[in-house]
Amino acid sequence: MPEELETRYVFVDTSMYESKNYQFHQHALGRFKDLCNEHNLYLLISPVVDGEIISHLTEKAHEAAKHVKEFKKTIKILRNLPELKHHGIFDELTKNDAERLLLEKYEEFKDEAVYEWVDIDLAKPSVVTDHYFKKTPPFSDKKKDEFPDALMLISLLEWAKQKNTRVYILSNDGDMVSFCDTSGGWLEAVSDLDGFISLVLNNEEELKDLAKFSTERFGECLDGIKSSLEESINDIEYSTSGYDIDDEVTDVDAFGLEIVDTNIIKADREYAEFSLTVKFTVEAWHSLTDYDRSIWDSEDKKYIFTAQTSRKVRDTVTCKAYAWIDFEDGLAVNTVLNEVYIEDSYIELDPDNGDIIDTQEHELFDE
Repeated sequence: MPEELETRYVFVDTSMYESKNYQFHQHALGRFKDLCNEHNLYLLISPVVDGEIISHLTEKAHEAAKHVKEFKKTIKILRNLPELKHHGIFDELTKNDAERLLLEKYEEFKDEAVYEWVDIDLAKPSVVTDHYFKKTPPFSDKKKDEFPDALMLISLLEWAKQKNTRVYILSNDGDMVSFCDTSGGWLEAVSDLDGFISLVLNNEEELKDLAKFSTERFGECLDGIKSSLEESINDIEYSTSGYDIDDEVTDVDAFGLEIVDTNIIKADREYAEFSLTVKFTVEAWHSLTDYDRSIWDSEDKKYIFTAQTSRKVRDTVTCKAYAWIDFEDGLAVNTVLNEVYIEDSYIELDPDNGDIIDTQEHELFDE
C-alpha cells in the first residue's frame, strides 16, 4: 500500500469486484463508487473486465435462482406460516429476473463511477506475443491462455504512457501484481480496497485545510523559490535616486536574500499563489556629481567644471515577490514550482541611506 496518494487514476480488476461480492452500491465498493462519482478518483475500465463481470453476474444469478428454488423445497413446511417475517422467500424468483436485477445494479455503477474506457486496441499484438513466448506475467506455465488479461494490462500500460500518468491496479491476481512490478512504475498494484479508500479519504481530509496543505507544498519548494529569487535580484535595473539625471549605478552585486514574510493570497485543489516580502543586500558603485569640488561661475551662474565622485554603498532593499505552486489533482506528489517573480523590475537606491564602504574622487571634467 502506498504511503500517500500519487495518482487519482485507478483500474479495478474482476478479482477485486468478486472479492467484494459485486456489492456495487454497498460497503467498500459503494464508498469507492461515491469517490469516483465525486471525481476524487478517475475509474478506468476495460472491455475485458466489463465482459467478465457481465458473464460472472449472469452465471451467479442463474446459480442463485436454482439454489433458492431447491432451498424452498427443503423448507416447504414453512409455507404454512405466512405470518413469518421471512415468508417472502417463497415469492417467485426466476433466473432471468435475478440476472436482470444484478446487471441493472452493475450498469448503474458504471454510469456513476466510470471515468474512461481503455481500448484494448492500444495493446500491440507483438508485445502480447512476446510476453506469451517468454512466459512473463500475466502468462505463466499454469496460465498460458491469459490473452484477455494480457490485452487488458498491456493496453493499460500503453494508456498510462500516453497520458504520462501512473495508474493504480486494484487486484488480487498474483500475475497482475507481477506485471505491475515490471511496468517501470507506470502501474502500481494494490490488493487492499479498504486501505486504498482510506488513503483517498486521508488526502481529501488534508485538502479541507487548503491553507495548511498549500503551506506544506511551499515548504517543499522553498529552496527552488529562493534560488529563483536570488537570480532575479541581479536582473533588476538599479538607479540612483534624488541626484542628477546623469548619475548612474554600476557594478551591482545583490546577495543575502531572505524571505521575511509569506502570505497565501489564493489556493484551490490545483494550485496556490503566495505573496512574499523579501529582503536582500545590494552593493553598488554610485557615480555622482560632487558639487563641493566643482567650480562655480558666479557671473554666468553656472558650473564651469563639475567634479565626479564614486561611492561604493551597501544598502538593504525590501520588496514584494510572488510564487505560484501547482499540485495537480490536489496531490502532494504532483507539486511543481510554476513561477516566481519580483514585483519591481526597477529599484532606486539612495546612496545617502546605505553604508559607504569605499569612495573614489575623479578628475574635473567639462560640463
